[in-house]
Amino acid sequence: MTETNKMLEECANYLLNHCFVLGGVEDQRAKYLYVQDHLNEVRAVFAPLGCSVVLYPAPLQAAALVNEHEGSQARLLKYESILLLVLRLLYLQKRESLSASADQVLVTVEEVQAELQKMNLPRRLDQPTLEKLLRTLRRYNLARPVGRLSGLDSRIEVFPTVLLALPDSDLADAAAEVTRTRSELSLYERPEDGTAAVEVEE
Repeated sequence: MTETNKMLEECANYLLNHCFVLGGVEDQRAKYLYVQDHLNEVRAVFAPLGCSVVLYPAPLQAAALVNEHEGSQARLLKYESILLLVLRLLYLQKRESLSASADQVLVTVEEVQAELQKMNLPRRLDQPTLEKLLRTLRRYNLARPVGRLSGLDSRIEVFPTVLLALPDSDLADAAAEVTRTRSELSLYERPEDGTAAVEVEE
């Protein structure tokens, strides 16, 4: 196998497993540049599967694998979707205050919890739950913790792909998901103290 074919195989497998590859993340930059420079070859790999590869140049610097078949896309659980919505909102807020050359958008756990609190959800995201949700978002190159999530000042790096995974057209659906979740989980509260009577498995 030639070096070019090896890199093509590596990039194709990476996109299959992670949906996105980012040029602004150091350990992904070589793959992004390969996809950028060999876009037709990468697209040819996925065309028989009914998938397309979309390249988003700067400032996003991302390549996305898009499955055209309905029902074949990755599906997030309720709290994963809600966390993604919160991270998208925080990403847009932070991006406005950063210089155009800044690569990283970092948010704190405290900022995430504050936004979740505004939604009046009956269940607070504890650390183990937040870590579990972030493992999924990290898998799809949407966000990742910076070090360990040991407290409210712990940081999360949010990738620009949150804008692609949750485009403007889907925001109404995500907001409706928050409302549904708040309504459903209220059924599990004890009227006398407002705490959860059972553990809700997401």
